[in-house]
Parts: sequence; C-alpha cells; structure tokens
Amino acid sequence: MASPSLPSQSIRQVRHALQALEALKRPGLDTGRLCQEFGLSQAVLEDPEQRIPYATLDALLERAVELSGEPHLGLLMAGLPVVDPDDVGSAVIATSPTLFESLERGVRYQRVWGDGERLALEPTERGVRMRYTPVGAWRPAHRYLAELVMAQLVIGVRLLTERNVVPLGIRFVHPEPEDTREHRERYGCPLSFRAPSNDIEFSHEDAALPLVHADALVHAIFERQAQRALSALPPEQGLASRVRQYLQRSLGGGDCSIAAAARALRMPPRTLQRKLAEEGQRYAGLLEGLRRERAADFLQRRVSIAEVSFLLGYSDPSVFHRAFKRWWGVSPETFRQRHAADPHTR
Repeated sequence: MASPSLPSQSIRQVRHALQALEALKRPGLDTGRLCQEFGLSQAVLEDPEQRIPYATLDALLERAVELSGEPHLGLLMAGLPVVDPDDVGSAVIATSPTLFESLERGVRYQRVWGDGERLALEPTERGVRMRYTPVGAWRPAHRYLAELVMAQLVIGVRLLTERNVVPLGIRFVHPEPEDTREHRERYGCPLSFRAPSNDIEFSHEDAALPLVHADALVHAIFERQAQRALSALPPEQGLASRVRQYLQRSLGGGDCSIAAAARALRMPPRTLQRKLAEEGQRYAGLLEGLRRERAADFLQRRVSIAEVSFLLGYSDPSVFHRAFKRWWGVSPETFRQRHAADPHTR
C-alpha cells in the first residue's frame, strides 16, 4: 500500500493502534468503519509484510479523536496491553542484558517497525536520553503519538526491570494540555512542554539495571532474525541514510568530516546540516551512533582495542576510550571482559 517514495511503517503498528482503540470502547468510535474510511481492508491488516505511509495512521488517529472526543487518546492507548508474538524487534529489546542496551537495540532495529530515524539515544550528564521525532511536518496526531511512545517507554521499562523506575524527566514539543492530571499520574516524573524535542531521560543507575528476561542465547537468536528482517527491507531514501552509507565507507581511513560528506553528497555543508535537521538528525549524532554500534560489535568479535580505535577513525586511542565510556558506562576493557564471559554474546 505504501508508495516507494513515502516513509512507511509496518502494518503491525497500525494493528496495535486499532486494537488499543477498540479496547477503549468509546461511544461513536467504530474501528471497522474507521478502517473502511482509510481503505484498510482486513486482508491488508493481517498481512505482516504490508507497510503503509505514516500519514495514514496520523489521519486515522486524528479522526478517532474527532469521533470519540478523547483528547488524551495516545496516553490512554498506552495503558492497554497489546502483545504481538511475531514482533522480533520487541523480543530483541526484552532479552537484552540491561536497560541501556535494550534502548540501544530499540534504536538499532527501529526500521523493523518503520522508516526513518524516529528514535535516537544520546548520553547526558545525568544518564541517557531517548528522543522521539514523528515523521513529517507537525500535525495534531504527533501529540498523541509522542504521549503514547513516552508512556509505552515508562510502562515497558518497569515491566522489563520489575522496578518502579521513575524517569528523571519527560519533555514534549506540543503545548501543555489544559488538564495534565492523567499525564502526571501516568508518567510519575517532572514534565515539560513546548520543549525542543520529545524525549525521556533515565539516570545512569537506572540505565544499568538488568532486565528480568535477559537471555544471551535467546537474544542472539532474535537479533539474527531482526538483522534478516532489516536486510529484507528496501534501501532507505532519506538523507540521513545516505550520510550513514558514506560514514560506513569512510570509517577507518577515510575523511569523516561534515565537509567531506557534503562534498560526496554534492551539497554545501550548511545545506547538509539543514536537511538533516529537517529529518530530526545531526551529523555528529549519526557519526557517533555508528561508532557506538561498531565499537560494541568489534569488541564482541575480539578485535583488539587499538585496532577498534583505528577502525572507528580515532587518531588518539584515549579519545576513543573516553567516548566508549560515555556510550556504554564502562571502559572498552570491562565491556570486553563481560562479554567474553558469555560465549553466546560473541
């Protein structure tokens, strides 16, 4: 159903939303009629390979709010348990060793659920922050989606750690609703509105919490399945994807500067920065994200630390050591020792 030129998401995401809407049982909200209105047949909804444009779900949620009169739709949808046993991305997250690594896997395999870099993980002085950027120009549905994603993260973290984890804070781009009692009860942490981005922050201590379903062997199996699912998808067309492809070729000997990337992509550096910002990305963030992912992979494959530093384009190994500790909370040596103790993580 999705046009190759439009960013799309897995039909599973739409199916989850519809199941949550049904469970709300709001008067006037008939999901069957809603699907008909947006051309979503039962055959399409049941085909796990289908992907549809983000704009379709955006419009559907806005119509659902119009029909139900429920302004906190996204927040309420998050409280409804919707489990898809075929969702390999969620299985990878649930079997990760720690909360931080589960968040990192969510970012790494997010394209299983939909195109674009909607999720980004970045270190902060107090811990780590997960940022959520809806696809496309802002519209009312993005409020519902942002509140849904943040609530799902809070609920998911508590389920996976079996701890009453309280985020350090949550920020939203949209204005503060008139009534935020439901928000404050659901999130249980300081809230900010009209912020630069939608994000949630966890402390260093919480990021290091082990997950109750962590299993190295099962995790490795699910991760291979997630990698195969990614490789089966058509190449992404966005600028961030093209920048990542350039960086993948240039790490370890090439020029990773934004000036070099801009030359390779035939545009001025300022234009590159502006277009990446329109996709919710930063050049430095893309470079650091790739280095972080590659560093973990190399160390688990027992590549020497000095060689990992070179392969990631660091001229000074001490700079790599500092960066690695910021990403993972431990030194490269400690990271290697932990993973060497378990043959299933290699």
